[in-house]
Amino acid sequence: MNVEKKVEALKSYVKNKAEEDANSILTDAQKKADEIKKEYETRATEEYNQIIESAKKQIKEIERSELSQAESKVSRILIEGQKDIMEDAMNLLKEKIFELPRSLAYPDLLYKFLEDAIKVLDSKEIIVKVRKEDKALVSKIISKFPKDINITVSDEEAKIAGGVVIFSKDGKSIVENSLENKVEELKEEYLSELFARLKVR
Repeated sequence: MNVEKKVEALKSYVKNKAEEDANSILTDAQKKADEIKKEYETRATEEYNQIIESAKKQIKEIERSELSQAESKVSRILIEGQKDIMEDAMNLLKEKIFELPRSLAYPDLLYKFLEDAIKVLDSKEIIVKVRKEDKALVSKIISKFPKDINITVSDEEAKIAGGVVIFSKDGKSIVENSLENKVEELKEEYLSELFARLKVR
């Protein structure tokens, strides 16, 4: 097999493997969410970390199974293909994170996102913006928070894939704890890690 075909086969494997495993990984995560009996915050954290770790393991397996077979003479072409491979990996991670609103663990994750955002904002008068699909759920969730924190759900929809955006009552402070933020937080870490592991010696 010539060099160009090896690179194409590698890129094709990454895309095909991601598509084949995505539904299976999400289904496993949902089944495990049913089995978790701990407190809501622990359950949400475990579910979220499991999805992220599954993505990491899949990406590592791709690298181990395919790049280990590459010969040193294809180094230059493999370097050119690294960008596409890393983009595929990031798209896979983004796809999985954006599936979370359909997960059984999402209500608990939403609680945690709101709780973490409130800690950062450090205010007793809070306005919350969410997706229109999450408004009723968040209205129930806020009843679990201490009564000394006044939380109001805004009629204005947040243009996010999931999570919360909160404001202080005077509008001067804002904290966004959305799924998009989670992707961005992981992006730099993933790109650095993948570049290091895909780097041709």
